[in-house]
Amino acid sequence: MNDKKSRIEKEEVTTVSKKDGLVTVLARFIKYNKYFAIFIVILLLLVYMTVFGDKGLLHRIELEREKQSLETELKNETEQTKKLQQEIDELNNSDDKIEKVAREKYGLTKDGEKIYKVTVDSTK
Repeated sequence: MNDKKSRIEKEEVTTVSKKDGLVTVLARFIKYNKYFAIFIVILLLLVYMTVFGDKGLLHRIELEREKQSLETELKNETEQTKKLQQEIDELNNSDDKIEKVAREKYGLTKDGEKIYKVTVDSTK
């Protein structure tokens, strides 16, 4: 008789647990496994901070992309600076270069030179 009673109680427990929702099952799990539940919560917080935090992986990836673009920009600016420095050196050392720039850029001429402008009709 005692054996039948315990079997019936077990069946009632299993049928009740099937009807229980996720929230009650989770509440029961937390009630009986407090330290494990605390460990899981802390672990989830650490994972969240590692991925989404200020020093997280997503922020680091974004910073790496920004670093790459800034390094590329720096390289381009350095090349431009070298070209401009070379042009400055040429202008300081060569009268021919100064004359060329004066003629092309500013339209200057020597004394007695005549400038002929040729216009091309692009409609023909």
